[in-house]
Amino acid sequence: MDSCEVLIVGGGPAGSTCAGRLMQAGVDVLLLDKEKFPRPKPCAGWITPKVLETLAIDPDEYRREQLLQEICNFRIGLINGPETVIRYGKVVSYGIRRCEFDHYLLKRSAVHHSLGEPVAALERKDGWWVVNGHIRARLVVGAGGHFCPVGRLLGAKIGTEEVIIARVAEFAMSREEEHLCPIPADTPALFFCRDLKGYGWLFRKGTFSTSAWDAWTKKT
Repeated sequence: MDSCEVLIVGGGPAGSTCAGRLMQAGVDVLLLDKEKFPRPKPCAGWITPKVLETLAIDPDEYRREQLLQEICNFRIGLINGPETVIRYGKVVSYGIRRCEFDHYLLKRSAVHHSLGEPVAALERKDGWWVVNGHIRARLVVGAGGHFCPVGRLLGAKIGTEEVIIARVAEFAMSREEEHLCPIPADTPALFFCRDLKGYGWLFRKGTFSTSAWDAWTKKT
């Protein structure tokens, strides 16, 4: 049976950062994630300069191998209605691809990890947390996001609240498509329904474009 002091469940930004900081402090850490990295992650991918500062990411170093799109403006409006462009005159956000961002943070943490293994069982035994019958830890950190298996297995009522239905697509653009796209790379577009119960967005990040439609609905 594998043993560690702390088991981190979830290899996203929170999980990998927590694992890396604990390892730097001399703690024996294992990170577990059901996916193998790099993995697709539907997300707008907007981060602020404060995120880079908090995570100690040098923008120039990061963009050597990963995409980092500067955002200086926002185009906002109603769907099929009036719109406006807000210009800040400086970089206020960055666009990233989550498949790259999460993989970068996990690699940088250099933490011992086990990928491609979902958490199927969690029990308390003889002062240890035992996961999947073969991993034991003194402490388990659930960093699996909204549907974190740690929370679910400990009895959290996940999935009973109001939910959001979303359709997201990210694709690489050809040179012709880049030229024809009406949205400048530094100006993401965000459009709301009149009742504010849904919104859509289009976000260019270098040679990639991400678009989505989100709508709130009550779970039935």
